[in-house]
Amino acid sequence: QCILDSIMDRFYDMGAEKLAYAGMDDAGEMSAWYVFNAIGLYTYSPADPEYIISVPLFNEVKFSLGKGKECTIRKEGNGKKIKQIKYDNKPIEGWFIQHDQLLQGKELVITTE
Repeated sequence: QCILDSIMDRFYDMGAEKLAYAGMDDAGEMSAWYVFNAIGLYTYSPADPEYIISVPLFNEVKFSLGKGKECTIRKEGNGKKIKQIKYDNKPIEGWFIQHDQLLQGKELVITTE
């Protein structure tokens, strides 16, 4: 978490002249990386349909999945250390969540301390 926070704080800034940031972003992959990390999902491997759960910047994020389904990522607490992770009100063992799970339209709750 400390490394992710450092990268997001130091390398995602438009600079003194507000012209560009480190590495530019011609293909959008750097912006996508930032957005995923900001919502609490770290894309460990682009080839695998799973994410490492991290501490989101936001207290709540909702995604419309279509047909009335919605996926919610909610942070409880203001700390940077994860105390507990629940999906659909059930504890998750470990730090990973599958992409297919998120498509079910349930709530991911990340409790911090």
